[in-house]
Amino acid sequence: MKAVAGAAALASLGESSASATPKLRGGVCYDTGVLHAVGDPLSRVRWSRRQLEREIGMIAADLRCPSITAFGTDLGRLAETTDAALRHGMEVFVQPRLYDHPQDEIIEHMAQAARDAERRRRGDNITFVTGCEHFLFTPGIVPGATFLERLENMPSIPQSEWPAIVRRFREFMAKAVEATRREFRGRITYGAAAGADALWNDWSLFDVVGLDYYTYFDTDAEYTPDLGSYRRWGKPIMVLEFGCCTFTGAARAGGLGWDVVDYEADPPVIKPGVVRNEREQADHIARMLRVFDTEQMMGAHLYSVISPDSPHNPTCRDRDYDMASYSLYRTIRERFDDEDSPYRLEPKQSFHAFRRFNR
Repeated sequence: MKAVAGAAALASLGESSASATPKLRGGVCYDTGVLHAVGDPLSRVRWSRRQLEREIGMIAADLRCPSITAFGTDLGRLAETTDAALRHGMEVFVQPRLYDHPQDEIIEHMAQAARDAERRRRGDNITFVTGCEHFLFTPGIVPGATFLERLENMPSIPQSEWPAIVRRFREFMAKAVEATRREFRGRITYGAAAGADALWNDWSLFDVVGLDYYTYFDTDAEYTPDLGSYRRWGKPIMVLEFGCCTFTGAARAGGLGWDVVDYEADPPVIKPGVVRNEREQADHIARMLRVFDTEQMMGAHLYSVISPDSPHNPTCRDRDYDMASYSLYRTIRERFDDEDSPYRLEPKQSFHAFRRFNR
C-alpha cells in the first residue's frame, strides 16, 4: 500500500464522497505469514522488525487506517505486529491461523495467541478473532486432508451429509470459544465466510459477528438484505475481509481470485486470457467501502494490504503474480525468484481509491 487518485476510482465513490463524510473508515489485513503443511516455510518468508515498523507506519499515516487485522501462524510475529499497530493508535483484531493441522493443535495455538493478546489488551484496543473459515482450513469438518482437497470436495458433498458437517463445525467452534474465553477477557469474534459458515455459526457465542465478505452483486441495493441477514443476532457486524484481485473479472471472482495462477506449471504462470486491471480492483474496493458505510458496518478490513508472496513482474505477463493478489501495493523484489529478497512497494490505483475514502 502517493499520487492523485485515478478518475475512475474516485468516481466510484459516488455521492457519498462528494456530499457526505463517511462514518466508516477502512482498515486492512496485515499478513505476518501462514504455515500450511508441517515442514513448509511460512507463506511470508522475509521478515524484519524494521520492515514491520515501516509498513505499519504506512498503514497508519498514508492510508489513515483506524484498525487492522493481524493474522498469521508465528505468535512472535503476531505479537510484534500487534505492538507496532497499538503504538500507532490503531485497534487490532488478532487472528491466529494454523491450516491443515490436527484440531487439538489448532486449539492450543489459538489459546496461546489469546494469552498473548490479553497481556496487551487495554479495554477494547484488541479484539480476538478465533481463526477463519475453519470448515475449509481445519481438518475433520469437511472431507479432505488439505484445504485444497476440501475446497474441491465441497460441490460434490451430498445434501444428506451437510447436517453432520454443520454439527462437526459447531462442536469445533464451541471448543475454540471455550479455549479463547479462558485466556482472553475482551471482545471475541470469528472470520466466517459470508453465505457459508457465517450462517451455520452460533453467533450467541461471540461479541461481534465477523464476516469474510467477497459476495458480488450487480447493484448496491442487493447488499442490503444480504448483510441484513446477519443483524438478527443483535450484535455489531465487522467485515474482517473484503476485496478483489487485480485483473478483469476479479470483482466477480471474489475470494477465488487467486486461482488465476497455474501452480502445476514450473515455474507457476498466470493462466491464459487473464488481463491485468488495476482500475477494476480500485473501483470495486471503493464501491464496497461505500456499501459497508451505508449499511453501518462496525468496520471493514481490506484483504490484504501487502502481498510479498505475489510479486509484480512488469516485463513478463505470465509471471505477474500481483494479478492474483488482493493488495493495495505492488511488491517489487530485487531478486524476483527469491522469496527472501528485499522488496519495495508501489501504490496501485486501489491504494489511491482506499486513501481517498479514508480522507
